[in-house]
Amino acid sequence: MVMNKKAPNKGVNMKQFAKKTLVVTTIALVMSSGATAALADDSSSTTIPTSSVPTSSTSVPKKHDDVKPTAAQRAAYATALQTYRTALTNYNKAKVAIEKTFAEAMRTANATRRTAREAATTDAAKKAAREAFSAAITAAQSARTSALAALGNPPVKPVKAGETNN
Repeated sequence: MVMNKKAPNKGVNMKQFAKKTLVVTTIALVMSSGATAALADDSSSTTIPTSSVPTSSTSVPKKHDDVKPTAAQRAAYATALQTYRTALTNYNKAKVAIEKTFAEAMRTANATRRTAREAATTDAAKKAAREAFSAAITAAQSARTSALAALGNPPVKPVKAGETNN
């Protein structure tokens, strides 16, 4: 009987295998995207191979400046942050109210449809119940859409002095 060679990934669960594969793929992608050393083509040239990876730390963007914010800037930020939190809370409460109103309209439309469907004896009555239900859904959806549009975008969190909003 011939023994098969052991599989290279035998005993490794899928999560570990996926992590290893991701790491290898990332490394291969980085290596192929220009982070390789450039060698001279001319054999008579005696240049030293250089890397295309930047070595200066100035090319890496910093999140913080080296300057500390003043007391006035910290106070202004604290006030802006409190205003932001209040605005965000109000925004979320309004959005929840809009969604609750929409859900209630959908429940009402569905209950009305069930009642009309049970009471309907003819095809015309069943069709009318379906059309009324569709109209109620369309009205609820358009009301929700217009309410969300009137609500607008959520408030934007303030940025500390000396930071970027990345």
